[in-house]
Amino acid sequence: MAEVDIFPFIEATEETIEELETELPLAKEYAWDFDKQDFRYKNGKMFFVFGNEAIKIWLWKLFKTVRFREVIFTWDYGSEITELIGRGYTQDLINSEAERYIREAIEYNLSDYVTDINEVEIVFFDNLLTISFTAITPYGEVEYSEQVA
Repeated sequence: MAEVDIFPFIEATEETIEELETELPLAKEYAWDFDKQDFRYKNGKMFFVFGNEAIKIWLWKLFKTVRFREVIFTWDYGSEITELIGRGYTQDLINSEAERYIREAIEYNLSDYVTDINEVEIVFFDNLLTISFTAITPYGEVEYSEQVA
């Protein structure tokens, strides 16, 4: 009886290599005014921003959305950071869990565009949680800071 290999080898052809080397689409999002909490306009019309500016808006949207709460999003979208507020946890536990929540939210939603985060800072003072980090993207680095209430 002939031996059957349950792990067949796949030959790399030019077609399969091209499929694997497809480029990541350029990050694109409508421009957002973080101070006014509204879209930005040029000549009365909304416009797009690209690259790191788009990723910064994606991060803002991600951390403004409470995970599992909004029916219009999948359960993977959003962040659980607000779960840390009002729990009486120690600062070390808050720091550890906040960084985990940040990494999970990015991994589940933006892992193609945010490959890593550095310089994570979590400050919890007077019932206000502030997170900040540097996101590493294909376009460079993005500084992100957000107050979570």
